[in-house]
Amino acid sequence: MELLSLKGVYQTFPIREKELVILDNINLFINEGKFVSMVGPSGSGKSTILRIIAGLLNPTSGEVICKGEKIKGINPYTSMVFQTFGLLPWLDVTENITIGLEARGMPIKERLRKAFKYIDLVGLEGFEEAYPRELSGGMKQRVGIARALVMEPDLLLMDEPFSSLDVFTAENLRSEIINLWMSGKLSVKSILLVTHNIEEAITLSDQVIILTSHPGRIIGNINIELERPRVRESVEFNNIYDKIYSMVIGSTVATKEVKPLQGT
Repeated sequence: MELLSLKGVYQTFPIREKELVILDNINLFINEGKFVSMVGPSGSGKSTILRIIAGLLNPTSGEVICKGEKIKGINPYTSMVFQTFGLLPWLDVTENITIGLEARGMPIKERLRKAFKYIDLVGLEGFEEAYPRELSGGMKQRVGIARALVMEPDLLLMDEPFSSLDVFTAENLRSEIINLWMSGKLSVKSILLVTHNIEEAITLSDQVIILTSHPGRIIGNINIELERPRVRESVEFNNIYDKIYSMVIGSTVATKEVKPLQGT
């Protein structure tokens, strides 16, 4: 069943009395039960797409439809995990996790019940009263993940959530996220991850969407049918990696070759 669709999404930003095209005719469909990743070079508009889906940015033209509803303003069916954690330093772990529920007017007992459920799921037991300054980068991102999950969205949006972490912490969190996803313990119906890491996309995803930049366009949509856990040393894994890498690099080279013609 289709959960989300973007139809003819076009995004521009004004720069020096001109319109810079960021996204050009984005048509994207995500079905329930799918873990989807978007990859592409810098400037391809991946994070812009997430912001449009979340309702944090209105597209210049086009439609965002979620659960059959045309979205205007904040998308109530989504929540976001940010790259830079986005924690409020004056709130402790529990307060940071429940801030969205408080904004919804949920009674405190229900907020705490939900918070403790997700604190347990993401491995934050014992840190309920800790402040962000007392946490490592990995622990801060666990708070960010719990804060998004506690809203129990239909679509979880993740904007390069592991890129600011060290290699070992990032690998551990990836494993925990995919284990949670596969366990059926989450109310989340689908996940959309933005990443520059092709290996990460293949390891986690059922589907990888490839974008080109300047402006951002979708140039590929690849289904990943490898069994989990994925074996990165396998021939099948590396064949998919090479295919995606070639598309990303090819689009970057093509964009650079076109640029000199734009002023003629």
